[in-house]
Amino acid sequence: MRIRDVARMAWGQIIRRKMVTLLCMMGLSIGSAAMIIALSVGQSVQTYSEKTLNDNYKMDEITITPNEGIRTGNGKGSGQTSKFERGALTLEKIQIIQRLPHVVAVAPMLKLDSLEMVLPDGRSTYVEVIGTQLETLGGFGYKYAEGRGAEDGRMAVTSYGAAFGLVDPKVTQKLFEQLNADPYNNELLEQFTEMSAKQDQLIQQRIQFRYEDYANASKTKMSGSIRVSGELTKPSNMDEMSAQNDKKVYLPLDTARALQDELGLQQADSSAAKHLNSALVKVEDKRYVSQVEEQIKKLTLNTQSNLFQEEAMAGQLAMYQKAALGIGGFIMLLASLSIIVAMIMSTHQRRKQIGVMKVLGANLWQIRQMFITEAAMLGLMGGVAGVGIAFAALGGVNSLLASQMADQVNGPMTVVIQQSALPLGIVFAVLVGIVSGIYPAISASRTNALTVIKSM
Repeated sequence: MRIRDVARMAWGQIIRRKMVTLLCMMGLSIGSAAMIIALSVGQSVQTYSEKTLNDNYKMDEITITPNEGIRTGNGKGSGQTSKFERGALTLEKIQIIQRLPHVVAVAPMLKLDSLEMVLPDGRSTYVEVIGTQLETLGGFGYKYAEGRGAEDGRMAVTSYGAAFGLVDPKVTQKLFEQLNADPYNNELLEQFTEMSAKQDQLIQQRIQFRYEDYANASKTKMSGSIRVSGELTKPSNMDEMSAQNDKKVYLPLDTARALQDELGLQQADSSAAKHLNSALVKVEDKRYVSQVEEQIKKLTLNTQSNLFQEEAMAGQLAMYQKAALGIGGFIMLLASLSIIVAMIMSTHQRRKQIGVMKVLGANLWQIRQMFITEAAMLGLMGGVAGVGIAFAALGGVNSLLASQMADQVNGPMTVVIQQSALPLGIVFAVLVGIVSGIYPAISASRTNALTVIKSM
C-alpha cells in the first residue's frame, strides 16, 4: 500500500470513531498546552527576572574594596617601601582599571560616616556622604534634575531622597516624645509622615555637616558650608518610598578629605590619607563582569558583583520549569494511556478488517503502519488543539499575574507565548501519539487471519 492509502484509511477510522477521537485529543491537547505554557512561562520569567536583577542589583557593576589583608612592605625589618601600596585602593590603580577592556566607567569613592546635613535655618536630616569624581556619575545612569556637578570649590550633588525629611531637630524630638507617650495617636503619625514626605529645594543652598560622637558629646563638630550645585533625579528602578529614603550627598574627593579633617574623621595612619575605601566599576555588558573582576584582583584588590544573584535565580527558574514540564509530562502520560486503550479497543473491533487485509496480501509492516499513522494523526490534531488552548489560557494566566504582582516596581510580569514553543508542543504530542500507537499496532499485526475468517 502507498503512504497516501495508509493515511486515508487511518483518517477514515478517526472520523468514524468520533467519541474516541475526541477523548484522545482532549488529553493530548491539554498536555501539549501545558508544555507550551510551561516553556513560555519559563522564558518569560527568565526575561522578567533578568530585567529586575539588572534594575535592582546592577548586574553590570562591580564594587571594589581595598585588600586589608595585604599591607605595604614598609614595616620594621622589611627594609623596603612600596610606592604602589599593594593592598590599598589608590587613584593610580583607578587609572589602571579605567584602561581595562570592556570597562565603561569607574567611580572612585571615599565613603564617610552617616552625617547630619544641616540647612541655614537649622533643619536637618541624616545622609550618607560620599566623596567621588562628580563627572563619573553620568556613566552610572545618574541624571541631573537641576544644576550639575562641579569639581572646583566646595560643591555638592544631592540625591533625590536627600531633599526629603528636612525638619528641625527640636520639633522631631518633641514629636517623638509625644509618640512615645501616645503611640496610637493617628494625628501624630500623620504629622510625622507629612514631615518626612515634604520635599525641599536644595539647589544653590548652603549646607553644613554635623558629626556627633554619642560617647562624648563634647566631640560634636560642625563643618564649613558647602554649596549644592546639582540635584539628581529619582532613580527609575526605585519606588517613591525607597527613593525618598535613599539619602546621599556626593562631594569632590578633595572636599570629602577636607570634611574628614574638619570633623575629625581622618584615619590615624597618615599614609592612608590619599586612599579610597571603595570604587564602582561599570562594565560594557554583564558577560564581561567575571573577566574584568579577574583583572582587578590582580591589583590585589577585593571585588564583589551581583552575578551570584543571577546564578541563584537561574537555579530557581530551572526548578520551576522542571516542575511545570513534569506536570505537562504527567498529563501526556495519561493521554498516552488513553490512546493505548482506545487503539487496543479499535484493534479488537477491526479484527475482521485486519484478517481480510492479510488474506489480500497485506504484510505485518503495512498493518502496523496503518495503526501508527492513525496514532500520529491523533497526536497532530491534539497538538494543534493544544496551541489554541495555550493561547486561550494565556489571558487567564496574565490576569492572575497582574493581580498578584500589582505592587511590583517594574509592573506585573506578562507571559508571552514563545514561537519556539509552538512546534515543540506539536512535535511532542505527535511523538506521544506514535509511541502510544506502537503496542496496539504490534498487537493488530499479530491477528491470526484464518481464525478471524473462520469466525465470520
